[in-house]
Amino acid sequence: MKIKSNKKIVFKALFLPALIFANQNYSNEHFSKAIDSYNNRAFQDSYLAFKEYLKNNKLDSNFTFILARSAYEIGKFEEAETLYKELLKQTPDNSRVKLELAQTYFQQKRYKEAEALYQDVLKDSTLPLNVRKNIELTLDSLDKKSQRNLLKTTLSIGYGYDSNTDNNSNDDVVNWGNIPLSIPDKKSDHVAEYILALNHTFKIKENLTMDNKFVGYMQKFNNDHNNDLSLAVFGTGLSYYTTKSKSSLAFDYNYVWLDNSTYLFNYILTPSFDYQIDKNLIYKTKIKLIKKDFKQTDYEFRDSMYYELSNSFVLLTEKFGMNSLSFVFGTDNKDKGKAWNVDYNFASLRYENMYPITQSTILTSGIELYKDRYKVNEEVLYNNKKRDDKLIFDLGVLQSLNKNLSLGATIRYINNDSNQNIYEYDKYVVRTNLYYSF
Repeated sequence: MKIKSNKKIVFKALFLPALIFANQNYSNEHFSKAIDSYNNRAFQDSYLAFKEYLKNNKLDSNFTFILARSAYEIGKFEEAETLYKELLKQTPDNSRVKLELAQTYFQQKRYKEAEALYQDVLKDSTLPLNVRKNIELTLDSLDKKSQRNLLKTTLSIGYGYDSNTDNNSNDDVVNWGNIPLSIPDKKSDHVAEYILALNHTFKIKENLTMDNKFVGYMQKFNNDHNNDLSLAVFGTGLSYYTTKSKSSLAFDYNYVWLDNSTYLFNYILTPSFDYQIDKNLIYKTKIKLIKKDFKQTDYEFRDSMYYELSNSFVLLTEKFGMNSLSFVFGTDNKDKGKAWNVDYNFASLRYENMYPITQSTILTSGIELYKDRYKVNEEVLYNNKKRDDKLIFDLGVLQSLNKNLSLGATIRYINNDSNQNIYEYDKYVVRTNLYYSF
């Protein structure tokens, strides 16, 4: 994956060159196109136009800098490096060029050379405060890259309210043939949750890591203890990195307790691939294979194999934050025989947005359309195949209190429309969480 930094902020704060459009070279067709393309951030066009211009002309230092930036932006890092070095020969104390060259080293994973230049630039007493801060953040990330073992721990405690803890139907009565059956009223309750997440990364090589994790989760209701849930996740995997991609293979084991009794084991295999199409657009694809092993006799009929394929695009924008669009589809198949409420196909379309309101406040939102189609006829009550159409809305805010501590609040609304009215329901869940990471 292409490594991101605060380069854009640095450039805007310190380096915007004063282009003199009345320059005599501007009458040249290639030169004119190069400058116009650069100003419109069409760096590929700018680079090619400058190359045509250089066949019969020479560039001064200002425009050599622009050619170097164009080469950098389209991934021609070696050429950008050569151009920046030429500029430094002319002006050895130019912090602007030093930072660009440092960033070029950074993209080539030549971290020691990048670090030396960053440290050199910090000696410049005229450096703006925000630029200095961004360089220090980059140096901090370089320091982490030099470590072979990285451990991150997150603790969270939350409290909330569930308006329909059992997902009970909106209807009071359903018909079993000609016999009416009463549906229990919706039950609401307050709920507390506790989370411990440990993530460990061991760097085998510069582009190969082993990723290990442990997650402990507990959900406790005030009164409805039948829905108390505990979960332990153990995972390990390998990740391989290139300049623009990340390939991973992970294995997870989940142990689930329901109402303090062993409920379910999940064995999960997840190959995934991320690719950076350009600096603002990332494509992600993932396959998930789950072997579900229910441990309680009443639920053993639910043992199944679950298959899921997801494809996502993540778009980073200045005005609208980070936008994710995901399409997921798959199937859940009972291991032995068939059961009307186990075997099904499903598909989901989800949009998510993370928008920075301020430097320390993030607004999150999402909407999901989910459909499942069961494969086996339910003979007794409805004499049809179950179908669900679910609509999910999410809205939340995350406030960073300091480097390690954050406060979050979320609300989720779910409306499940089913052709079997016992499964039709709606609900909302509100939660507030405190997160501590170190």
